[in-house]
Amino acid sequence: MHPTMTLTIKQENFCQAIVDGLSQSDAYRAAYEAGNMSDNAIAVEASRLMDNPNVSLRVDELREDLEALRLWSRAKSLKVLAEVANQSDKGSERVSAVKELNAMQGYIAPLKSESVVRQSIEVVFKSAN
Repeated sequence: MHPTMTLTIKQENFCQAIVDGLSQSDAYRAAYEAGNMSDNAIAVEASRLMDNPNVSLRVDELREDLEALRLWSRAKSLKVLAEVANQSDKGSERVSAVKELNAMQGYIAPLKSESVVRQSIEVVFKSAN
């Protein structure tokens, strides 16, 4: 944690819950005594908490730490594949890397079999209605 950031234990718990994937409201419920509060009041307080610069900075810091710990990510996949595509002397490796990059970026049109399956599903749904 940055030295100028001072958070309460509840604020830190809120930040941890956000980074764990909870919604703001659920993170607030996990960190604070919110049993007597309405859902609307919880949402308002959770939003106010996220607007606190120290809280939002801590959430960003925790997310960066978590990203650094990930063994693999989409970005790393793209970087490695791009390096193979750009530097490989073997044509087959380059072609494979470029194909995979294109697939990851959504540049490859659906295969004919995927189109046939979609059309079949559409026919079934249309005939059911």
